[in-house]
Amino acid sequence: MLEKRLNADNTWLASSDAPTIADIACFPYVALAPEGGLDLTGYPSIVRWISRIEELPGYIPLPR
Repeated sequence: MLEKRLNADNTWLASSDAPTIADIACFPYVALAPEGGLDLTGYPSIVRWISRIEELPGYIPLPR
């Protein structure tokens, strides 16, 4: 569902213009998915979304 939502028209989950609380709430679960054995390479829109969030001002990296 996320891959389908995050396309050329929707760069964020609930808005096409800017991140919202939906992006912030979902981000940790999705970004840490590889640690649970889920390979995200087959989901290029999700990988780009993760990068966009990590480039936001004030972003603090997840502890790993």
